[in-house]
Amino acid sequence: MRALLWSVLLCFVVVAQAADWQEYKTDGVTTVEYRHSESGLLQLRATTKVPSLTGAFLHLLEDTESISSWAQNTEKALLLAQPDSQTHVVHTYFTAIWPVSKRDMITQSSWQQDPTTGVLTMTVSDMGQHFPPEQGYVRMQQVQGSWTLTPLENGLLQIQYQGQADPAGKLPRFIADKVALKALFKTFTGLEKVLPQYQQPYATVLEQ
Repeated sequence: MRALLWSVLLCFVVVAQAADWQEYKTDGVTTVEYRHSESGLLQLRATTKVPSLTGAFLHLLEDTESISSWAQNTEKALLLAQPDSQTHVVHTYFTAIWPVSKRDMITQSSWQQDPTTGVLTMTVSDMGQHFPPEQGYVRMQQVQGSWTLTPLENGLLQIQYQGQADPAGKLPRFIADKVALKALFKTFTGLEKVLPQYQQPYATVLEQ
């Protein structure tokens, strides 16, 4: 009976945690949701399905010179280090409209793939505190996120992102939230157009 009670309570907690996500926008294929942490920090979750190889998305992410052509509100990105073949440290710069200051962030991304299911997961962590500030930019804080690439039937790939970032500076949260939600939805809806350019095998990725 006690085990059953704990199971019921656990299910309730899981449902409650899942229910606190609110839908920002969906077009039937791409969905962006959001919630706020206890401190008021915006947390985002986006999901879409596109015809694509799993490795193609990695090729896209590694093409830092072209980031501004598909990731909304990005100015440029520079690869700072590659500790190993599955880990990258990248400095990303974001555009802004006056009087809002430009932002930047430095992150480390590391991925791994389940050899049985083919699901690839990538963890993104904040490295900004290890590098000096960039003149003319406000360094974003508390950056963390994860990507999950799930192969589906008929050559489809489900791409999901979940993450958060503190824009820092004096930017009002409600303005930052609005910009982030709009940019994420535009970025995800545009993936189907940009990914066909990267449909090549990735040396260390298994395709299902």
